[in-house]
Amino acid sequence: MRVLALAAGIVSLITFSTALAGASTQTTARASVERNVIVVQGTPFFPVMLIDQCTTDAVAHARQLGINAILNEHCADLSSRRQLSMIQSTSLAILPIKSSDVRGSGLLGWTFPDEPENNGWTPASLKRAHPYRRGSSDGLLSFMTTSGGFFKAPYRDSRVSLPAFSEFARMADVAGFDLYPLGHCQQDLTAVYDAQRAFIQLAGQVPTFQWIETGPIKPTYCGGFTMTPAELNAEVWLAIVGGARGIGFFTHTWSPDHRAFDVPLALQHKMQRISALLASVRPGLLSRTVPSGVNSTAVKVLARAADGDNYVFAVNTQRAPIKVQVHVPQLHDAPLQVFGEKRSVNVTNGQFVDNFQPLAVHVYVQRP
Repeated sequence: MRVLALAAGIVSLITFSTALAGASTQTTARASVERNVIVVQGTPFFPVMLIDQCTTDAVAHARQLGINAILNEHCADLSSRRQLSMIQSTSLAILPIKSSDVRGSGLLGWTFPDEPENNGWTPASLKRAHPYRRGSSDGLLSFMTTSGGFFKAPYRDSRVSLPAFSEFARMADVAGFDLYPLGHCQQDLTAVYDAQRAFIQLAGQVPTFQWIETGPIKPTYCGGFTMTPAELNAEVWLAIVGGARGIGFFTHTWSPDHRAFDVPLALQHKMQRISALLASVRPGLLSRTVPSGVNSTAVKVLARAADGDNYVFAVNTQRAPIKVQVHVPQLHDAPLQVFGEKRSVNVTNGQFVDNFQPLAVHVYVQRP
């Protein structure tokens, strides 16, 4: 597990564990939203989350994976105060909104009930039960997770109107959803990108996130499939290129007994590498979006500019190799480093050409 420990060490330089350790007198993590970005203690924050990790060992393992926030919506027989005490020494905590009297330096905020549209809630009844005001100045944020039922078939849940999905999402300071294309027997991962963009339109001017599957929730789903590291990586980055300002990994299975973390070791290693890379390019994840384009719909591209640096994130949605031309007018006519690959590409008139293996992700960085 030395690779895991190394990656977690890299991430710890970027996240807030050290700050939290020295902030025991704070009553919250001092969080806010500025320009659709989560800000913690004055620093832009990109959450990398797990959900419902309810033991000390689970929290410690999450930290090894580079997780910087744990969202607990249901930890039976464990008080929110105990959950916060367990989590806040290493990560930020998002706790059930029904226990909103708890305070602590690692408390990022509250979560509304998961997938309320599937659990007997309407927007009106949820507001009555939990009248927490979005945009509160108490240093805490509210989080909402819906299903992917707002998206097109086969994900669309026609029992719930699109305005209802929008109203749920707009109740919170931060809104997200779960899609899980492989769990819906869909091999086309473009849905992760398209659904993220559609959800942003529903949610309005808030930071959004997406939960990423880590394999079949039940062993019989879709005949029993094995998710590959390349598929996991592509889903994460397609959500980000689609506009996500945070991501979460859904690690639970029922086979038939419930396990809160049931992820093959190869995917755990990939989760760590993803977390380390996210930490390394954090300014590009949370900065200003600039125009970009590509000559193939198979590759999705996002470009950002931060403090003089330019970032380009690109994902091949195909399960076949492809060569494309990317256009980012913001780029200078100079070498563009391919982050983590020990190579560069040449930029001419804001354009460059690169090759992508199936489901490949390339992260490009250009510094002044």
